[in-house]
Amino acid sequence: SGYCLTSYKKMKTNIHKILATKYRPKNFNELIGQDIMVQTITNSIVLEKLPNAFLLTGIRGVGKTTTARLIAKAINCKKKFILNKDNEICTCKDCDEISDSRHLDVLEMDAASKTGIDDIRELIESSRYNPTSAKYKIFIIDEVHMLSKQAFNGLLKTLEEPPPYLKFIFATTEIKKIPFTIISRCQRFDLHRVSIQILFEYLKKIAKIENCKISDKALILISKAAEGSVRDALSLLDRSIISQNFNNSE
Repeated sequence: SGYCLTSYKKMKTNIHKILATKYRPKNFNELIGQDIMVQTITNSIVLEKLPNAFLLTGIRGVGKTTTARLIAKAINCKKKFILNKDNEICTCKDCDEISDSRHLDVLEMDAASKTGIDDIRELIESSRYNPTSAKYKIFIIDEVHMLSKQAFNGLLKTLEEPPPYLKFIFATTEIKKIPFTIISRCQRFDLHRVSIQILFEYLKKIAKIENCKISDKALILISKAAEGSVRDALSLLDRSIISQNFNNSE
């Protein structure tokens, strides 16, 4: 177990930002446990050999949606800071708006709530227009396996022959539920479970930044319980810190 040095009284006066949001990677260097995928993607961006569509697969909390946004920033950012290895964080207008999910040319859609052909038709209709300010118009579709058969069929032609300014990024936890006709038109990237050792080192680093003391034994238990999910690990650490703060305030 551990305890936080920040007083509970002070904590109550501040708006608490959950760790999974606070420490969401801002560039590829901060994305842990996916080195091979990151290298492949950054190489394709540097060489400007981009696929029509990226397909990101993996369990919950390993960074699929985060990776999608990083790709969107990397191919639209004019400064290209995100591709540098010196860990610079770009604060240009495009990168900031993509990070906050408010860029007009980067549309994020949750297929779990918009599964039908009408939603896809609306998407395809908007794809006919050029980007307003960015180089590429990008459609990020999360949990893409939830789309209906008719919706997948509606995507096929646009996916195979999109206009040069259009890119798709799909994310899914259920790759087997996606039709092969869709998979064959994408460049697939598998995000792996993050190892216990990497999670442990990551959590220890965050605990230090947050000025909190927590035993290595507790961090190892959290790393094991997360089962390879970074988001789950951060959520468990968050709960531990809040619980200890509450107990110490009594």
